[in-house]
Amino acid sequence: MSKRRLTAVLMAVVMLLVASCGSGDQSSSAAQESSVAQGTSRQEEESSVPAESAATDSSEASSVPEESSEEESVPVVEQTGNLNPLTGLMTLSDEAVGKRPVAIVINNIKDSLPQYGIAGADIIFEMVAEAGITRLLGVWGDYTQIPDVCSVRSSRPYFVDLAAGFDALYIHVGGSQAGLDRIEELGLDNFDGRYTDPDIFDRDPNRLGVYAYEHTMYVKGQNIPAQMEAYGMRTDLGENYQDTAFLFNDPAHPVSNTEEACEKITIHFSDAYYSTFTYNASDRLYYKEHSGEPHMVQDTGTQLAFTNVLVLESEISSLDGYRMSINTESGTGYYISNGVLQEIRWSKATPYDRIQITDEDGNEVALNAGKTYVGITEYDSETFG
Repeated sequence: MSKRRLTAVLMAVVMLLVASCGSGDQSSSAAQESSVAQGTSRQEEESSVPAESAATDSSEASSVPEESSEEESVPVVEQTGNLNPLTGLMTLSDEAVGKRPVAIVINNIKDSLPQYGIAGADIIFEMVAEAGITRLLGVWGDYTQIPDVCSVRSSRPYFVDLAAGFDALYIHVGGSQAGLDRIEELGLDNFDGRYTDPDIFDRDPNRLGVYAYEHTMYVKGQNIPAQMEAYGMRTDLGENYQDTAFLFNDPAHPVSNTEEACEKITIHFSDAYYSTFTYNASDRLYYKEHSGEPHMVQDTGTQLAFTNVLVLESEISSLDGYRMSINTESGTGYYISNGVLQEIRWSKATPYDRIQITDEDGNEVALNAGKTYVGITEYDSETFG
């Protein structure tokens, strides 16, 4: 993927948010500021079907913050470091400049909640792993700023393909045979929790005896840089990954690409697993719910929230009534940000390429700078239901 010149796109958008997309909910309107879009360059342990255990830790639920009644302004974005290629924000530490990101497979079955360590992920993918249950792939652009992350689960081939597209170190605990084979096929550097290196993985003593055993593994995030070097893994980003993961707008000027208001959206993965996002105009973030409850993070006590929500529709089928086959090459979908929705097309030419987002005319879509959620779901999956 060649590095492209910086582009500048002049856009002035003024609109009122008048309705929730596809939900019929009414919400307060918010005047959208005119903005200039300044584009930057692109760029388990494997076990039987887990039983839902009865005991889980609980975290204090919180609702989406109340919207301010004052005139809306662009939230101040802390810019304290270097360009993070996964968010378009100046938040990367000096030590992480030019270094590979890290992708971690994260448990999302209800009996494993709450997760911890995931609030700082720059991109979170969600898709079905088995029997209608979703799993997450969190990607961090700064490998020096990863905390302990729990609980880590097993690999699937489509997670491997997504991680390879970022030139990322891949962290998992075992996997389906297809998932393990894909790691070998792509030659992806990885840490596998089956080998329980105590400098990388451990069982959370507070979860043992409370959660099912497969929900207790965590990765020692602060040890990742040293362990990559100890194992002789490449830490520098590959030559083809020097630019940003997406085309990003200027952080000071978030853009609304359409006039189709979208203040609430639900992505259905199965009858029991779905993710709902509710827009808060005061901070321009979409707050995530996990199957009807706020998606809280244990260590931070915060609800997951994102600047961008990408819904990628794909061909998904069951291999054996349990595990899934998911196409990660191309499809249609939606880009939701800054209170509006845009229909998109997406493509990933090879496992080593990042996902490219375009409009229906083939023009690359610039995302607003910030964290991104990516839900991969079936066509006609009642996305707005």
